[in-house]
Amino acid sequence: MATALSSDQLHQLARHGAMARLEEIKTEIASIEAFIRGGGTASTDGGRRAPGRPARRTRRTLSAAGRAAIAAAQKARWAKIKKGSRKTSSTDGTHRRKGMSAAARKAVAERMRKYWAERRKAKAGSNK
Repeated sequence: MATALSSDQLHQLARHGAMARLEEIKTEIASIEAFIRGGGTASTDGGRRAPGRPARRTRRTLSAAGRAAIAAAQKARWAKIKKGSRKTSSTDGTHRRKGMSAAARKAVAERMRKYWAERRKAKAGSNK
């Protein structure tokens, strides 16, 4: 006795079959590529890892003496950098910028107040 399938059911079954076949083809492709890369020996893992490589890497440990040597070397590098940075902050190392005196700062502040007052006045005049 044959059962009639709806269009949606038929479409779903066809899609499922196509996806299964696609996975089979991908596995075959990976196997062929592994065979080509491996010089004629196919791998059993479906070509997921490169030939000649170990399946898992092991982490190497560093001894306490090794860590101490690395730490001492880094501290020495930082000390050298910090020692050299105290000279000047300029790029060429010859000129050092001096701070402004209180009178100079006051003069600059006054000039800027005047400048911005003129700008506000000009802007107010152009909006009318």
